[in-house]
Amino acid sequence: MNKRRIFSRADWFCGLGAFLVSLAVYVYTAAPNVTLLDSGEFLVAAGHFGVPHPTGYPLWTLTAWLFQLLPLGNMAWEIAVWSGVCTAGAVGIAAMMGNNMLRWMGFFTGARSQWVNIVISLSLAFSLAFSFSVWSQAVIAEVYGLHALMTAIFLLLLYRWVHGPQRDSLMIGAFFVLALSFSNHHLTLVLSPLPFLLILLLRRRAFWDWVLAAMTTALLVYLGFAILSGEPLVLKTAIRFAYCVAIGGAFLFWKRRMHVRLKLIAFLPFAVIGGLLPYLYMPLASSTNPPMNWSYAREPQGFFYSINRSQYQGPLSEQTIKTLGKFMGTCPEEPPKQETGVERGKREILMEWAGFFWLQLNRSFTPFSVIFYFCSIIAALRLPLNRRTWIYLLHIGFVLAAFLQPVLDGASVDAAGWWLQMPYHTYTNLIFALLCIVGGGFVFDALSRRRARLVWLAAVLPVMPVYGFLMNFSEASQRNHWFGWMFGYDMLKDLPKGSIVIGGSDPGRFVPTYMIFGESAQPAALKHDPNFDRRDLYIITQNALGESNYMKYLRDHYTSARPVPKSAFEKWLGRETTYPRDPILLPSPEECDVITKDAAKEMPEQARTEYSFGMGAVLKWIWEKNKDKHDFFIEESFPIEWTYDYAIPHGLVYQLNKTKLDKIPPEAVARDFAFWKDYKAKLLNDPAYASDYDAQRSFSKLRQTMGNIYRYRKMNDEAIRAYFEALELWPENGEVIASVTRLLWDKGDFDTSEALLKRALEKDYNSIQLWRFAIMAEERKKTESEILALKDTLAKQPRNRELIKQIIDLYARVDEMDKAQAIVKSATNEMPDDPGMLRIAATYYGMTDKWQDALAPAESLVRIEPTNAQNFLLLARVYFSLGKKKEFYETARKAIEVGGVSLRDQLLNDDFFKSWRDEPEFQNLASPGGNISPGGGVPPSSGSQPATSSTDGQEHMILRSP
Repeated sequence: MNKRRIFSRADWFCGLGAFLVSLAVYVYTAAPNVTLLDSGEFLVAAGHFGVPHPTGYPLWTLTAWLFQLLPLGNMAWEIAVWSGVCTAGAVGIAAMMGNNMLRWMGFFTGARSQWVNIVISLSLAFSLAFSFSVWSQAVIAEVYGLHALMTAIFLLLLYRWVHGPQRDSLMIGAFFVLALSFSNHHLTLVLSPLPFLLILLLRRRAFWDWVLAAMTTALLVYLGFAILSGEPLVLKTAIRFAYCVAIGGAFLFWKRRMHVRLKLIAFLPFAVIGGLLPYLYMPLASSTNPPMNWSYAREPQGFFYSINRSQYQGPLSEQTIKTLGKFMGTCPEEPPKQETGVERGKREILMEWAGFFWLQLNRSFTPFSVIFYFCSIIAALRLPLNRRTWIYLLHIGFVLAAFLQPVLDGASVDAAGWWLQMPYHTYTNLIFALLCIVGGGFVFDALSRRRARLVWLAAVLPVMPVYGFLMNFSEASQRNHWFGWMFGYDMLKDLPKGSIVIGGSDPGRFVPTYMIFGESAQPAALKHDPNFDRRDLYIITQNALGESNYMKYLRDHYTSARPVPKSAFEKWLGRETTYPRDPILLPSPEECDVITKDAAKEMPEQARTEYSFGMGAVLKWIWEKNKDKHDFFIEESFPIEWTYDYAIPHGLVYQLNKTKLDKIPPEAVARDFAFWKDYKAKLLNDPAYASDYDAQRSFSKLRQTMGNIYRYRKMNDEAIRAYFEALELWPENGEVIASVTRLLWDKGDFDTSEALLKRALEKDYNSIQLWRFAIMAEERKKTESEILALKDTLAKQPRNRELIKQIIDLYARVDEMDKAQAIVKSATNEMPDDPGMLRIAATYYGMTDKWQDALAPAESLVRIEPTNAQNFLLLARVYFSLGKKKEFYETARKAIEVGGVSLRDQLLNDDFFKSWRDEPEFQNLASPGGNISPGGGVPPSSGSQPATSSTDGQEHMILRSP
């Protein structure tokens, strides 16, 4: 076995220098306190031995908790520094590996020219350090710095194995680190094919031994996952996978005549399972009742909920069924997707993302780095197998991380899409930098071979990291960025004692959580305001109300059922004094079910899939039970319209009055605008605000909420004013632009909305949402004169259904459904007994999901035209959408009785009713038990006139399926 040391003293000094310099920059530019988005949540989890959002990130949480125990300063700053330490470690490893790789590739091996390798390695390593994705994550409380470090260690072990492919311990170590990295972030899965590529190309005879060992390991892990899930389909997939592994292993034993490396098969599962052990932290931490206890991981179902990412789209269990399940024959056939005309295919996403991502790399690393990257491909063609294989591995890893993962994630190239994807690419930039080092070495080695003096061009390379530093400093640095602290401090500082705070958006729930549990508990000397202590407040997340795991941990925090700390460790963590002493009333699981079901009865069938209505109902229950003893303050995510009748502006948030308000008190309105005038000036006068994207959208969202309340109250002038203040704080706020534009259209002002959209598109040119609205605004401006002319004509001919339809159509084209609804309502009042108008009204309300409004015209329609089967079908759709099963089945039978066999077949095959299609009563509609003539209607012998299933030439709009 080859155990020789491959790293020279120069390599180590190169890595150490890169580590220390980058760490110094990261510490200097670290966030001084809490930042926005997920920072507050991570700080509370790490500072209080808790569990953050799925997948729990146990490796980061545990290491950050240990690091913040050091007496370095404020907890928030300490954990931001921990991100810097991890990221700087990744940069140092990149520099050390880079310098060693250049020498290994045969570039500048002479003693006098080794400085070139060092210059190239350090220049590209510092370009990595100051690239936007890396730097921005190295100065805040986030998991991606540690992810970059774990990726760097994983690649380092693979690199070391390439130098000695006989050393199984290095490859086993690489699998261990890969599993350990998985306990930090699931992005690691993307890199899992890389070890097999190396083994296949450099140690082919052992390839199938490693495959069998890996399959055995994967089987053990997946069996445990399947048992924990309790999902029959996952268990079935795991069992079939076990059969396949057993058959494959038996075949390999037979083919090799029992010469299979049993030690490898025995050791690899221990290594991988050992790397996954940090997940045991989650149930342990959850059992101590921490302030951040996401998913309630102390229970098996809560633990699985977290590691499976069950609350997000595409959980692990679903992904395994769609991938492994296809090979095992357990993946159910997916129903054909309904064409919407707006969904992007994978190829389109790839082409958009590829062009966009190369521009981002060019921005952070300079065009020279991109040139070096492509030169590394040429370099590989001229190198021996092991060196060539290593470059292949890096390129494949880069493609998987930079393109495959975003494409599978459906990444978009607008500002929101980039800011969502950007943090993921710390490890992508790491691999890119390593390839650039290889390419840079190849370029300068080739130049020096042609003319020796050209090697001195390498002295210019340090300009590259300087360029990246200057380009990214304003947006990546968090030095003197106090916006997260301001967000929480100014929201909470003057709230009445014992208030209940409802947080909706990410900063709106996580920052107050940190200020209550994190900042308040700090020693006075470490606080920005030594007197700040709001541990008397209750914080509740709007977006999870009613969800069983969240309600469990809320009850543990705030009700009389709070568990008493028993162990010395729990007492050392301070669990006895973490929460307010006075309990509040929260619904039990059974009460949550009743609340949600009662709320569902008032919702259309289609709207019941929306996650917001149940949460709003649970919040109303909590408010009604606790409002006499506690004041409620809300920072909303999605609108909670029932609260708007009680809303009074209060600084950054709004307060719920104890009783419903006829109007917002004028003094409260004046106070609101006076507050925001001063607060807006404070933000805009801060030089750091212009470059802090998270601050802009977070504070703009706060002002937008009050604009929504003014609009709800029909206080349009105040709403426009508030919306414009929100746009001053963030000009690209598409939701605000859409809201204020419609109010401006009512005033006949189209030019202002065009100017707002033009300014927003200058900053976010790739935003499909903004472009769609810009096109709609242009269309609305063109149709204004036509709408006015039609409305003038309608005033003279109020019973002209054709005019009414034309106006509705014009408003629908520009998505002004409230205006269309007003026309429908007015026309229905004018023609209450006109079948054509009633049909238009019922179908219009159905198309806009206002099924309760559709009920009256639909019922009137069947009363006026009892022989028209389509009227009964329309009424059946309304009852179906309102969840009125008894009325639906009665009406459906009547429709079949009147419409005959053709109507029955139409109803039974209509996808509109697919969610009830498997019910026995629905299936009984196929043989309703009455006399049905093939042509429809009642039999002629009854003496009645045959019914018609047509609309007798009258208009009949088709309702869309839910």
